[in-house]
Amino acid sequence: MFGQTREVFMNEHDAASQPPILPTQPVSEAPPEPLKTPSVPPKPFSWWLRQLFACNPFYLVSAALLLFGCYRISLEAPFLKLELARLLFNFSSVECYEIMLVVTAIFLARRRLWYDSTLLVGLENLLVFVPFILISQAALIDSGMAQTMCLAGAGGVLLRFGSLKKYFTQLNLPGRLLGIGSVFLALNVLLPLLYRIFGETKVGTHIDSGAAYEMNEFTWLLILPAALALVNLLPRTRPTGSLLPQHRWLPLGLFSLWLTVTLTHLYGLDYIYQFDLRGELLAPLVWVLAWTLFLQLRSDFIPQKYALTFLPLLVPLLATSDGGEKTFLILAALNLTAFCLISFFDRRNYLARHLAYGSTLLFVAGMPVTWLHAIAPGLVQAHCVAAGLLAYLIFWTAWLNNPKLAILGAILFGTALFSVISAHAGAVHWALQGGFIFLLLHSLRWQDNVNPGASATRILTGLAWILQSWIWLNSGEGKFWMPLIPGGFVLAICFIGPFYRLQWEKIAVPVAAILVMLASPGSAAVTGVRAASIGLLAIVGSFLLFGLGTLAALTRLHWHKHEFETPPPATPPEKP
Repeated sequence: MFGQTREVFMNEHDAASQPPILPTQPVSEAPPEPLKTPSVPPKPFSWWLRQLFACNPFYLVSAALLLFGCYRISLEAPFLKLELARLLFNFSSVECYEIMLVVTAIFLARRRLWYDSTLLVGLENLLVFVPFILISQAALIDSGMAQTMCLAGAGGVLLRFGSLKKYFTQLNLPGRLLGIGSVFLALNVLLPLLYRIFGETKVGTHIDSGAAYEMNEFTWLLILPAALALVNLLPRTRPTGSLLPQHRWLPLGLFSLWLTVTLTHLYGLDYIYQFDLRGELLAPLVWVLAWTLFLQLRSDFIPQKYALTFLPLLVPLLATSDGGEKTFLILAALNLTAFCLISFFDRRNYLARHLAYGSTLLFVAGMPVTWLHAIAPGLVQAHCVAAGLLAYLIFWTAWLNNPKLAILGAILFGTALFSVISAHAGAVHWALQGGFIFLLLHSLRWQDNVNPGASATRILTGLAWILQSWIWLNSGEGKFWMPLIPGGFVLAICFIGPFYRLQWEKIAVPVAAILVMLASPGSAAVTGVRAASIGLLAIVGSFLLFGLGTLAALTRLHWHKHEFETPPPATPPEKP
């Protein structure tokens, strides 16, 4: 054994001591092959089939076939000769089907089949108010039968949901949700009966007045939005466990199903009793929905949550058709109140302030013409809204420190001023004065080192202001006192206003204001000079030039110093 070990060791030592054998020809190294991503084979048809069956589409198709069968039976006279018999058959079919849904859901939940049991609960909530849609048809045939069916349908709903609450304990059905469901149940029970009672007093089709018309308007404009607002009374969405029927979205999903079926029921009643469904009838419901989205969505889902408040601002536009003036005005007023409250409780929310201003403009746009005429004769909504938009743009261009926006603001301000005093003879000149003043005062806040060309724009604007003032005085439309008002105003802002600190690079603004104020006496002086004697003018000019020469001599020390500087001592020549 030891001999074999030694022999192996010696063979390895000899192999290691031998020089390596060099190849006679150079061996070309092949480039490394690129890494290949493993290709995913396409999934077979059987995999997709299993996924489809896992969703259990049989329940969905079964519910769809039930509704389709009820629809066909209501139209096919050969099945049952009497219309009331067909109606009772459909009603009992739906009721039995819903009982079967609830019993099967409880049975599957006991076997811990959470997906299928939750799906059946969803189908039950989708069909829960369908029998009451059939009752709307029964009310046209026999009012006594309709009342009996309403009581039977309401009892069936209470029995089924009581069973789910008691035997399907894992289901996320809070008591507050069941209370809201009882409100929807009462609404769906009463709607067919009320429409039947008021339908007896209805004369004609597509009416626009009367008790039945008012009842339909009241239902759409007030009752249905109030029912939707009940969603805000639900407890904050939180899961009651990790199972599917315990998810936090389940109460909100059930509420959405109830609201959808109730809307369908009400639309069916409008179709049966021939009421027109207009945009202003849907506007309050959409308004409540928009504010509900804002209130229910948390900021961790949508960081910019307040951007959702744009939706309520635009909702009143749905009520712009004939007959929707009151709805438009009320929704605009409610938006204004809501945005003001948000601005009051959240002082950092600047968006709400902008939207409050927009709601004010919409409110003014919806005001009756008689209200505006009481304020000022001849005033119309379009002029008020245009003036409000113009004031809004002017304010923000003045507030923001941007020279480009300042030019836009100057144009808008001049245009607004001209539209206000357009009947005045010098309206164009006053409008130009207002635009120049706006731009020059705004330039006091510019940062010349950040905005290239700001200084040149300021100087050119000042020169244009001075030139326009001189033209104004010599055009015959301007009077002596007129340029003194804008020039004095700008000069007061430059030196008295507490919000500005005049800097040297902005000296062009007060200089331009002074020259504009001097335009009046200067124009008068030019007129006097034209009428004066040439000799007199020469003598006066000589005295003025003498005084200027004396002033230059006295101030030479300050503006021409090199004459008074002591010359440096001469250096002696260097010795050779």
